Amino acid sequence: MKRLLPYLLLIILGIFLYNYAQSTSENIYCVKGNTKKEPLPIEEIKKDKKIICSDCGMMVKMLNTSAQVVTPSGETYFFDDVGCMIRWVDKNSFKNDVQMFVFVPECSCYIDAYDAWYIRDGITPIGYGVIAYGTSMGALRSDLTRSDQEYGFNNYKEKDADKSIYEFDEVKLYVLRGETLLHPIMKKIILNK
Repeated sequence: MKRLLPYLLLIILGIFLYNYAQSTSENIYCVKGNTKKEPLPIEEIKKDKKIICSDCGMMVKMLNTSAQVVTPSGETYFFDDVGCMIRWVDKNSFKNDVQMFVFVPECSCYIDAYDAWYIRDGITPIGYGVIAYGTSMGALRSDLTRSDQEYGFNNYKEKDADKSIYEFDEVKLYVLRGETLLHPIMKKIILNK
């Protein structure tokens, strides 16, 4: 019994700390009542709450890879990765009626997902590799890529002159087919372009 007592105390302490952590911060999965159907300011919501990705359940920490979906009923869902947003929307029956927004670094704001340009070799929380940019030039000059990190490219002149950038419909197709950096064979193909 003496050997079990420390373990029992640790388990009780762990349960107490877990319950305390859950009660002191509110997790936000969805915000209702977005009648304007515009993207919500995440920084204001995050002040005392945790925003959780609606697809993978991870906390949305980085704005530069985040996305939002507004449903026809005015519910706003948050995502930590553009790939998560695409997968989540495809699973729902209202997928053709939603408005999708992606964060772009050029203006530090959310824009319509169909108006953005994308790269597929970016450094993202889940690893899909999809990062949005407001302009095609922003996507071409992106420095948030795995190619830079893994192959040591330091500036645009050293990069491949015909770097691939994509529109939303193309990226959506790649993510739904599983042709992202999460797939080992596709990772080699994407990074060796």
